[in-house]
Amino acid sequence: MMSRSNNWNGKCRVKRIEKTKYWFLSGFLLVSACSTQIPPANKSYEPTEDKSYGVESSPLNVQIGGASWYGPGFNGKKTASGDLFDESKFTAAHKTIPLGSKARVTHLGNGRSVEVLINDRGPYAPGRLIDLSQAAAKALGILENGIAKVRVELLPVGSQTSNQQKSN
Repeated sequence: MMSRSNNWNGKCRVKRIEKTKYWFLSGFLLVSACSTQIPPANKSYEPTEDKSYGVESSPLNVQIGGASWYGPGFNGKKTASGDLFDESKFTAAHKTIPLGSKARVTHLGNGRSVEVLINDRGPYAPGRLIDLSQAAAKALGILENGIAKVRVELLPVGSQTSNQQKSN
């Protein structure tokens, strides 16, 4: 009888050790899979070009690509900058231009251009460079078609004007 209970107690210890190993290994894999490197807080932001969306870029802060517009369903919702989206203002979403910057967007088909405030991130559709507010899209003449090929120029801080629309 004594040897039977000692034998049973040994089996329980082995099972307990196996369970402990299993949970330790599972926890280690979970922690290592979820760990990421956090960039240093003092590192400056440098925009990069996004080749996966067919965007042409030059070192002069000029990009050429597809533009689309958004508005319905987003009006009054927070943008990436924290502002509330207003489809009647000249704003835009871009993946890499720093939030709060201004850019000149020129429709390459008709020559119209507008200055927009970058206050959101996107677009997320393939082949698109910039998402414009409804007002900016209307001024450029792409509201009906929905998309157009455009040139986007990041404006230097000192040269940003209050003019919202320019004709070439």
